[in-house]
Amino acid sequence: MENILYIQPYASHVGGVDTVLLQLVQGLDQAKYKPYVVLPEWSPYVEKYEASGATVLFAALAVFGKPTDALYYFRNTVKLVKSMRALRKIVKQYQIKLIHSHKMEVIGGNIVGKMLGIPTLQTVHELPRKPLIAYKFVGYLDHLFNDRIIVLCERSKIMFQWGGHTSKKLIKIHNGIEVAASPTPSEAARSSLRQELNLADSDRIVITVARLSPMKGIEYLLKAAHLMKRKKAEQNLHFVIVGDVAFDTDQEYKQGLLAMARQYKLDNVHFLGMRRDVADLLQQADLFVLPSVYDIFPTVLLEAMAASLPIVATDVGGVPEMLNGANGLLVPPQDELALQKAITSIFEQNYKLMGEEGYSLLQQSFTREQYVKRTTAVYEELLNIG
Repeated sequence: MENILYIQPYASHVGGVDTVLLQLVQGLDQAKYKPYVVLPEWSPYVEKYEASGATVLFAALAVFGKPTDALYYFRNTVKLVKSMRALRKIVKQYQIKLIHSHKMEVIGGNIVGKMLGIPTLQTVHELPRKPLIAYKFVGYLDHLFNDRIIVLCERSKIMFQWGGHTSKKLIKIHNGIEVAASPTPSEAARSSLRQELNLADSDRIVITVARLSPMKGIEYLLKAAHLMKRKKAEQNLHFVIVGDVAFDTDQEYKQGLLAMARQYKLDNVHFLGMRRDVADLLQQADLFVLPSVYDIFPTVLLEAMAASLPIVATDVGGVPEMLNGANGLLVPPQDELALQKAITSIFEQNYKLMGEEGYSLLQQSFTREQYVKRTTAVYEELLNIG
């Protein structure tokens, strides 16, 4: 059995990287691989990792991303020394054979691996932003300290290009999710959300699942709903927004969204907050919309496909690699008019067939089994276990 150390530098309460990493841990052949997950502190995902057979450990982790203050890099350099000491101890104590870091800005485990002669790889969950030179610099550190680098989409590759040279360590692996045998909901499930919101059977539900953060662009969805109201188009549409803030710094953004909905008198927009029945809610909707301004490879789109929903999403990150034209429409980000037109267009087509196409695409390209198989193939190459 090969002991694998996973490093996740952020203690998440709402998913993101943990959602993806959990799918990987759950899909491992644990007769072959024993997973260890290092987090900086406790999070709700600790129990989920442990229930999936992983041993969860805690250590200081140093990140070198976008600076938040003048002392950011100095503080994280000091933390890097502590982190490497703790990770070196973990590697030796648990006889780790491979180190797999997540997030491009986490540094430490990869250096420890190099020092101890242990294979290392890093999954990059980021897209290039300004200043690009900073992302290329961190990308170069990842290139130096890892044997392989996994990117989630084509648009991330530019961070690993310097002059005329592109890192030969890059591998693109799409995320995947576990797919149920049948996407068909029960009649009880179909009616519960409509009862909760007092909707008629003829009403159509447009659902969005996202944390309330500026990067998710929810304000553009509200503006699109406002345009529809002004044009008196699709009056039986109801917009359901599932999710809440992940950080206190986003509270102002949330309050701005609620104020905008009141200002526009959008009585057909429903904020449901954080829910634990997202899969059931998706099964009850007619269309999924994700108006992100910035996103890398949102697994929530895969969850929408699993519910056989057609999709309208913005052309950001790896989203174009998830939509093939048959299962949804792409629109430019920060464009409420394009969003409104796409939503209207979906309902002028056979949108249920589009949802079925999405479910087929999910089975063909984005299952957890495919994601795990491609990732463990990299492990086998680095470990030479064939």
